[in-house]
Amino acid sequence: MKSFHFHRTKRLLFLLAFVFLSFLLMIALWGTVLPQGAVQAAPLQQTGPTIQFSSASYSRSENGGSATITVDINGTLTGTASVEYLTVDGTATSGSDYTAASGVLTFTTSPSSLTFSVTIINDSTDEPDETVNLVLRNPVNAVLGSDDTAVLTILDDDPTPATPTPTSSAATPIFVDVYEPNNDFSQAYTISVGGGQLCNATLWPFGDEDFFRFSGKAGSTYQITTSNLSAGLDTVLTIYNTTFNQIASNDDAGIGNLASDVTVSVNVDGFYYARVENKDPSDPAGKTYCIEVKEVNPPTPTPSNTPVPGADECEFNSTLETACVIGVGETKSLSFVPVFGSPQDTDVFRLWVKPGIQYTCETTNLSPVADTNIILLDHNGNDFNPPIGNDDKAPGDLGSKVTYLSTYTGWLYIMVGPVNPPPYEESFLHTYDLTCTATAATPTPTPTATFRPGTGGGVPAATPTPFPTFPPTPTPIDLSLFATPTPAPPPVIQFQPLPTATPLAGGQIPATINVTLYYDSNGNFTPELTEGIMDVAVSVFDNTTGELLAFGFTNEAGVIRFDSIVSSGAIRVVVPFLGYSQLVVGNSANILLRVAPQPLPLEIP
Repeated sequence: MKSFHFHRTKRLLFLLAFVFLSFLLMIALWGTVLPQGAVQAAPLQQTGPTIQFSSASYSRSENGGSATITVDINGTLTGTASVEYLTVDGTATSGSDYTAASGVLTFTTSPSSLTFSVTIINDSTDEPDETVNLVLRNPVNAVLGSDDTAVLTILDDDPTPATPTPTSSAATPIFVDVYEPNNDFSQAYTISVGGGQLCNATLWPFGDEDFFRFSGKAGSTYQITTSNLSAGLDTVLTIYNTTFNQIASNDDAGIGNLASDVTVSVNVDGFYYARVENKDPSDPAGKTYCIEVKEVNPPTPTPSNTPVPGADECEFNSTLETACVIGVGETKSLSFVPVFGSPQDTDVFRLWVKPGIQYTCETTNLSPVADTNIILLDHNGNDFNPPIGNDDKAPGDLGSKVTYLSTYTGWLYIMVGPVNPPPYEESFLHTYDLTCTATAATPTPTPTATFRPGTGGGVPAATPTPFPTFPPTPTPIDLSLFATPTPAPPPVIQFQPLPTATPLAGGQIPATINVTLYYDSNGNFTPELTEGIMDVAVSVFDNTTGELLAFGFTNEAGVIRFDSIVSSGAIRVVVPFLGYSQLVVGNSANILLRVAPQPLPLEIP
């Protein structure tokens, strides 16, 4: 009996040991089979200030040296908070495009900002813009915000390598250069500052414009020049800032020098743009020029050895870019004392004008030795046609007075200068006041049409053209009543589209379209070089999809040419200013838009 109980107890102990060992084995196997991280302890809810990048994106030019990245902290901070930062390759590669950066930022106050730098490696390889990923992680005593990652874009500044191009000769003229297409801001060809001249650029076909861009640094001054012009080229150089607003322009670098030379100082980092146009009306085929951008020392004012007092409140205002603002009804007391060492002071002002308002600007209260002259320029800084200006109001009155009926909304530029520039030492004696006023034009009622008896059906008799009447103007007659900024809105338009060919079936059709706008002043129904209407916008659309294919402005000859326009079928040419639209169904078209001459009002022949 004892033996039976002993063996029974022994078997029970053995069974219990087996169950215990099986339980341990199960735990061990569960830990190895279960995926790592499948079961985790829920973290405690973190509280505290929020740390994140100040922006989701940053950019820096390849030649900019380094990019500064800002990290912000916001919210209540107790003690200190910190966060790690690091860079991760995007399309840019560390070591060849930039230097990898990592570290810890420690904040002691909130809200506040800290920065770190990413060094950019400049090379001479033309390549697309490249990106670097920026990452924040492992915050201490804080939480990460939504912008815990950001992207740094490295902007390439290297020119595209030149490709072989036909050389200029009598038998093989140069037509399209290696910098094309560069016909607008989006296609601007990149020039390296200080990289020397880019040559063999062309302005073919007639009406072609070339756009270039260069990387500018805030506080720097740059000289942009055209040079080595072939006979038959006359460049106009216009400079635009990072937001595509004009900041400077030059036609001729000097008397008899048809090249262009502009110097600008820039106040923000980014790309600046140079636009090159040709004023010469001859065939531009085989004619080339060079363009160059280099950084120069800013101009240093050179004061006179014997400075004189009396410079007015608007100085310095001798350029369009520095024009002094004058308001309607405002009177400014001024002088012809030059500053910055200039030998002569020309005062430039700008007045905001609106259509249908007649503006009068005049100089009064001239000192006994002063003699003024006034010239008006349109919103682009161009002369009116005919020019608007005045020397003396009347015999014996050395003041000046001009009147202009505005046809646009924008700036009107007023240039006031001395007829006989005084010696610097006497310039403070030459003083004057300038006042600009405005008068709303009062339209004359339109005459009612009358009918001649016996003409068989009521043919209206000719009636005079209605024209606004204005207050009397001083002598000499003010021609500004008939002047408008270019382009002038035409009173009557006659469209003369030439026949176009039938399109080929199937596929995309490359087309060439020439558009000419002209004011037929001699009535011969033929466009001539002096009759072109410039700066009129022309758009080209795919008539099937409505997609904008090309856009541009007519040149001084009134001509714009679109080459290699590819569409799925018919093309529609639109001139919004004239309300004109025409369908082009062939691979080439020449469109002539004639503005019929009209007799001048007020019985002026």
